[in-house]
Amino acid sequence: MPVRRASLLNRLLHELPERYVVDAAWLSGLGLGASSIRDYVRRGWLERVGSRLYRRPEREIGKPVRWEIAMLSLQMMAAPLHVGGMSALELAGYWQYAPLGRRRIWLYTDSPAVRSYLRRLDLDADIDVRSRKLFGNADPDLGVESRALDLVMGALGPVATSAGSTVPHRQHLSVASLERAILETLEEVPKKVSFQHGAEQFEGLTTLRPKLMEALLLECRSVKAKRLFLYFSGQHRHAWARRLQTGDIDIGSGKRQIIPGGKLDSEYLITVPRSEKHEGAPRAS
Repeated sequence: MPVRRASLLNRLLHELPERYVVDAAWLSGLGLGASSIRDYVRRGWLERVGSRLYRRPEREIGKPVRWEIAMLSLQMMAAPLHVGGMSALELAGYWQYAPLGRRRIWLYTDSPAVRSYLRRLDLDADIDVRSRKLFGNADPDLGVESRALDLVMGALGPVATSAGSTVPHRQHLSVASLERAILETLEEVPKKVSFQHGAEQFEGLTTLRPKLMEALLLECRSVKAKRLFLYFSGQHRHAWARRLQTGDIDIGSGKRQIIPGGKLDSEYLITVPRSEKHEGAPRAS
């Protein structure tokens, strides 16, 4: 084998973890042009899994790509994204309802390249792409954490504490913190998440960090999400809520209809259910 080819192959094996799916542009960054990619596929060093998408050959052919692998691959290619909302709460053990049918993942990104990548892959879950613009531009990653990911159990581990712990071969997922995830979830009430289920999430959210929560509430652009958060916070009265400074949070003016035909809450001017008995499962997407 020529020296340059051997060098490129060794670099590929070192840089590209098993199962990760990368695009032709990423391979080009390693020094592999279109003709080299075709040659690697022909020799069995790369496997084509979609239009201009490749991975190291897998033993099990034809199975859908795991959604977690797709997210880790996109992160390795420096795509701006995070898993958030209901999916972040579920991964952290706070989402109580088992999904009906095919799993749905909430992904937050504004990158057209990410959307294109996902369209070209056969995944084991449906990806709902949402904008990251729910929060201001000061820090797009405010409240986003890099968490260890157990691919066997599908569960999150500790937050990464240093840049060295996020190298591709050690799997870490960019995911919304509980503080950010609950606001992302409340933004979906009542169309995608029922009011009751939004309320139930608060029962377990006993460890929110007041300083981070304040920062997110100040940056959040959704009056609805902020009013719902403050309403539920008042209903459940967790210890962290007493340390939350809300005076500078902009909750807009005027009434907001959350529940058609509901009663008006006099403090936050949102309509809420007239009784405690209402649907408790998330809405179908």
